[in-house]
Amino acid sequence: MPLITARFADRDRVRFALRLSAGHLLASAGVAVLAALLVFVLWYPSPTAQLLEVRSIYLVLLGVDVVCGPLLTLVMASPRKPRRELILDLGLVALIQLAALGYGLYSLANARPVAYVFERDRLVLVALNELHTPECGEPCWPDQQAWDVGRYLSDPNRSGADRLQSLDLSLQGVSPAMRPSTWAEWNWLVPDLQSALRPLSALRADQQERLVALAGQAFLARSELRYLPLVSSKTLDWIAVFDDRGEWVSSWPVDGFQ
Repeated sequence: MPLITARFADRDRVRFALRLSAGHLLASAGVAVLAALLVFVLWYPSPTAQLLEVRSIYLVLLGVDVVCGPLLTLVMASPRKPRRELILDLGLVALIQLAALGYGLYSLANARPVAYVFERDRLVLVALNELHTPECGEPCWPDQQAWDVGRYLSDPNRSGADRLQSLDLSLQGVSPAMRPSTWAEWNWLVPDLQSALRPLSALRADQQERLVALAGQAFLARSELRYLPLVSSKTLDWIAVFDDRGEWVSSWPVDGFQ
């Protein structure tokens, strides 16, 4: 008889825990959707999320927030616990979740993209935590307070001393694109930029095939389109495609280097 009673008690505990865990899962999923909108719409607009490979980081964050929290609730919830103890336990789980989510979002905010910078023969996506700012005044770049990813040129008209400093910093892993003090206003007609542009037909044959698979043969055949290799600290295998007026038409995961 005690064994039967214990089995019924365990079944009741499981049902109770499943009910609370399901509610916790729904609430966590709702928070995760809001966080995804913040990350992928505001902080990392396409294609920056792909270029900085932020999806894998967000999936880890999602796993902690959506999976671990409800699982802890499933383990800890019991109808035999006093109400105050149950609220304290579940509140602690929620607090741990929020702390993990807050830390993850803080890290993503500090690594958000801030600028596309043309550098010699490519367009470089620069993240906030990659900027070299000791040389900067305030603000460090013109639209520092904006969430938009701006476009700039890495100014080639620098003094000899600055070029030596740039070489020294490059050897330390700091490219000119990461130095806001060297940025100049975006200008589509700058000769260095115009000479770096290439028609889509200049892509390697295997990359043309890849582009056709992604965008279609008609896209590849558009003669007015030009591209620049589009790179970040995470990947080198993208191109930014412009029309002859300088409008950014699209970007694709295609290797633009020959």
